[in-house]
Amino acid sequence: MQILMLAAGESSRFWPFSERNHKAFLKIGDKLILEHVIDQLEGHEIILVVNPKRDIGEKIRKKEDIKLLDQSEPLGMADAILKAKGLIKEDIISVMPYHINLADSIDVIKEVKAPAIAVKPYIEGDELTRGIVKIKDGKIVEIREKEKFEEATHAITGIYKLNSAILDELEKDSGKISFEETLNRIAKKEGINYFELDAMPSLKYVTDLLNIRDLIYYSIKKRISNKKEHQEKQIEDTVIIGNNVELGNNVSIKGNTFIGDNSFVGDNSLIRDSIIGENVRVGFGTEIVRTILMDNTHIHSGFIGDSIIGENCRIGANFITGNKRIDRGNIKIKVKNKDYDTGMKRLGVIMGDNVKTGINVSAMPGTLIGNHSIIGSNTEIKGKIDSNKMVYSKTNLIEKDI
Repeated sequence: MQILMLAAGESSRFWPFSERNHKAFLKIGDKLILEHVIDQLEGHEIILVVNPKRDIGEKIRKKEDIKLLDQSEPLGMADAILKAKGLIKEDIISVMPYHINLADSIDVIKEVKAPAIAVKPYIEGDELTRGIVKIKDGKIVEIREKEKFEEATHAITGIYKLNSAILDELEKDSGKISFEETLNRIAKKEGINYFELDAMPSLKYVTDLLNIRDLIYYSIKKRISNKKEHQEKQIEDTVIIGNNVELGNNVSIKGNTFIGDNSFVGDNSLIRDSIIGENVRVGFGTEIVRTILMDNTHIHSGFIGDSIIGENCRIGANFITGNKRIDRGNIKIKVKNKDYDTGMKRLGVIMGDNVKTGINVSAMPGTLIGNHSIIGSNTEIKGKIDSNKMVYSKTNLIEKDI
């Protein structure tokens, strides 16, 4: 079956990593997010819509079962789908390129008559990140985006089964209204089929990476077995360790944790439920919990909890992330200079690529640090720090006779 994946948008809510690439092409663990998806879809023809200005990597370009299409400007989902119209032979599944557990639902989707939309039961707040729908007499009869309404019973998961009739309607509306508005017009006129799936992960905001951490772990687990040479260490059976990984004395690694090739974990360190990339160095006595560390990052020591750390960072000794508000309320982050309630009770720091910190730096819950920034020693940071900034605290050294 043909599967259409849309990966040409700006990913603007994914700052600071959107400055590097589309979110589908971020490497988490041992592969790009997109690779975690497509490697489970063997036997299906994939049409991938990308922005030609972005680096999608040679491995993706060389895959024989992927057809690439360019969308140079982010003109919306309808435009991206229409780019593929000439390649579509039959009913097609349209998905986001981060639906890591998509393969588990393919058989269900095949049985549904197109056009159809995948939905899940509505929960409070779904309208902030998903379209929500009204269902009547076995059909979707109304769709709304970013708007709550009383009759809404389900939310859209981002998976659509489309046919030629829908493509024709999108072409008629091209440039006039959005993809969702076209579907809403059809839903109100004749209804649209639906099928229920377990909630597919949303990856709209950068914090959503933490919500797919376990899905990435299970994607890796299907391909890589545990390494027997580390069995004498304090390592739980669930832990996956790559090649040429060096572990110091008294290291404890627990839960759904992956450690990538050529990484090092120093003496007396504790790592729990985290994804550690390749060529990462974790120094003596560091604790890392429910965190994603990307490739080539080095940490001297400290506590990092519920955080996302980019590539090539250098983190000085005693780096501490606060990951809970003192009042235990929801943690907010800055998205496009507005406060966004993540709905999370635990969230540490989101650090871009090539960031450097001095010793004794502490980050308050929900701190965002832009790419290539430098944080001076003995500094407490919070809120949002833009890319290419130097931030430090001024202290006066006082000397007196005694």
